[in-house]
Amino acid sequence: MNKNGWSQVRVRTFVALMLLLAVASVKAESMPRVARFIDESSVVLVLGGKSASLQVGEHLGNWTLMEIVKGTARGSVQCAVLEDFAEQNGRLIFADSRGVKLALPKTSEATSADPARLYFGHTMNEILNSPTDLLGGEVLAKPGDPEYDDIAAAFPPIRNMGTYTFLGNHGNFDKIGFGYGGRTANFDPAPYDPPIVTIRERGEVRDGLIGGYLPILRFVYPESEGNWSEMIAFAPLRVSNGNNRVQPVWYRISRIEDHLLKWTRYVDSYHPFPPRTHYDPKLFYADILQLHSGWNQMLGQAMKIDVPDQRLLNMSRFALIKEMMTRVGDFPKYGAVDKDYAGSEHDGFPDTFTVDTTAMLEWGLIDLAGRYVDNYFGKFVRDDGSLLYRGPETGQYGRMLTVAAEYVNYGGDPSVLIRNRRRIDGITSLLLDLRTKAKGLPPTDPAYGMIAGWSEADASLDPDPSLYMQPYFSNSTEAARGIGEIGRVWQKLGEKRNDGELTAWGKKLQRESKELLDDVQTSISRSILKVDGENILPAIAGVRKPFHVVVLNSKSDPQFRSYRAYMEMMYSGNLTAAQVKMIVDYRSHHHDVILGMPTAYGLKTGILAGFLSYGHGYGLIQYDMIREALLLTYSDMAHQYTRGSWSAPEARSIVPGDGAAPFCTPAQLVVALMTKWLLVFEDSRSQTVWLGKGVPRKWLEDGKKILVANVPTRWGRLSFTVVSHLRSGVIQAHVQLPRAIGATSKLRLRVPGNAVLKSVTLNGEPWTNFDVSDETITIPAGIGGSLSITARY
Repeated sequence: MNKNGWSQVRVRTFVALMLLLAVASVKAESMPRVARFIDESSVVLVLGGKSASLQVGEHLGNWTLMEIVKGTARGSVQCAVLEDFAEQNGRLIFADSRGVKLALPKTSEATSADPARLYFGHTMNEILNSPTDLLGGEVLAKPGDPEYDDIAAAFPPIRNMGTYTFLGNHGNFDKIGFGYGGRTANFDPAPYDPPIVTIRERGEVRDGLIGGYLPILRFVYPESEGNWSEMIAFAPLRVSNGNNRVQPVWYRISRIEDHLLKWTRYVDSYHPFPPRTHYDPKLFYADILQLHSGWNQMLGQAMKIDVPDQRLLNMSRFALIKEMMTRVGDFPKYGAVDKDYAGSEHDGFPDTFTVDTTAMLEWGLIDLAGRYVDNYFGKFVRDDGSLLYRGPETGQYGRMLTVAAEYVNYGGDPSVLIRNRRRIDGITSLLLDLRTKAKGLPPTDPAYGMIAGWSEADASLDPDPSLYMQPYFSNSTEAARGIGEIGRVWQKLGEKRNDGELTAWGKKLQRESKELLDDVQTSISRSILKVDGENILPAIAGVRKPFHVVVLNSKSDPQFRSYRAYMEMMYSGNLTAAQVKMIVDYRSHHHDVILGMPTAYGLKTGILAGFLSYGHGYGLIQYDMIREALLLTYSDMAHQYTRGSWSAPEARSIVPGDGAAPFCTPAQLVVALMTKWLLVFEDSRSQTVWLGKGVPRKWLEDGKKILVANVPTRWGRLSFTVVSHLRSGVIQAHVQLPRAIGATSKLRLRVPGNAVLKSVTLNGEPWTNFDVSDETITIPAGIGGSLSITARY
């Protein structure tokens, strides 16, 4: 049993179950088996009762023999590499005499849009000029949950982006950028197949991946039914000549005609030229095997999920991998390739630390998160709490404390915090000093006690940065959470270590947090604006006019930065339900939300703020605006990532012709964060853990399953499974909680249709602690272990 109370045996059992389900989902008769390896380039293949001797390049049924390789493990047996070209999205498999060892699906998505479905039939002017969220309102007005496919049709996919996507790995300084259509600075597939140029120009390239969530890019160049070319590209987990400043990349270009492979070319990093005129395809496939095992090993500590929406699952896992790809060792990188964001001057950007580390913690990659904590406080924070960065983001100072505390609360090594205590205390003291200064205002001042400071580091580039030293509410809500969380950790560690000074410091911080929260509520009550019958919670304490009025007159007004402040306020968890709703309603009615996504950089910009949208989503889930949270999640998936290759710019404009900002890791991680919170959500304002709080109703249709395991919480790791037999009026769940858990657990079953919960049994006994209207089954604190639940409808 590990220190989080979750046995590795249970984790392995759960993973084995998922693998069985995955194998069962593939029709057994469609999968080939190797009867015999003849030599290094030929096999006897069995498929559906038929057998044939195949040379590399030949096919049986839909399966073409691509190569024969050995596995990466010591003593590995030979594997035949087989690929299905019968459809554009086939499979790449590794098989031996016992069957399929590894099956990697091939995906592709269109990078152009159907004009007839764009904008839901509206014009772009109608969308931009509507003060309300015109498109989001139409989605939410329909019965049922939002649907990804409907939302994806609203806007064209992102194509105009500096670096369209990239490859790399965490051990290499070099990252290889790809333009739209698959061209890099070192390689272009077009010389091998000239029609690629025209297909790119028409925007008809299809993007995808190999392996669902693996960083193996796939570019498809369709011509007609059954005829296309494709390029696969990936960065192997190795270096050449021990040089970690040059990233190798494999490229494979294939030509398919009448659904059959005509030819294939393999290129290791550069076009072949003397003396190297040939690249060994066996090494290409061996590197794929190593890539698969290597990235899965790096994800090994993460929570495991299997849900009906495979896109959501794969995008989440791919996001975690892409964040690791972006880094150089443990050093953070805000972006990749583009100097604007990948330059070392941006490594200290606070969001890169807070969002990246939060995502790793939420997904259970605790050891990796600990290295991130150690790196950031050790390399980017000075003893006085100042950062090696161009300017502070005061709300993020408080968030840093929350992240540090969550690391220990989720089972991380406390010595990491002890080792960095001076710098953690430096940030804490900086916030307390700003708080003391704010308490020097008259007690009747609406901004009394509210921490003043920049909310956005970009203020350093404004003509008068001093204008932005304002009492943004986010500064105080984030500080109150962070100071309180780190205070509780210090108290526990102090008591465990018999360190009276540390214990006293922790208790003091908890008092400071409570007093600050009290002042936040007082300040908010004094700052509410009443404009044309609308109650408005501004982002800055004590302002006299709202954002949509002042920013229309001047972009230099401090409320210009409200886009960040509002999302940090919602992420802090320290607002009431009424206050969160006030923000959501205000933004949705004043040109500040489009298709459920908050916008940025002023008023009526049409720029979706992908890199901060998780904060908005956290508030929606916290206060049970689940349909709105699903709308945001699907809108972010479809319109804040490139389709198929899933690379996320910092922000993107919906205005035709406008480009997207460069890639950044906080934007990349939004789907992973939202997925975790929809499945398992800890309410920071109460001792409550929600299971399935935001699960889409379609996931509980008859016959569907949800499996979640090894999820970190403050009380230890937990797991749950849900299997729907709704046609029979039954849903069965199994919940594995830490023993004597100190939190109330709530299992929500968002069933489709009009099914009404009638009765519940817990471990075979009648259970009355359920709420029909809330669709929840409540398990009080103290009840843990293995729980079997049957819900009848």
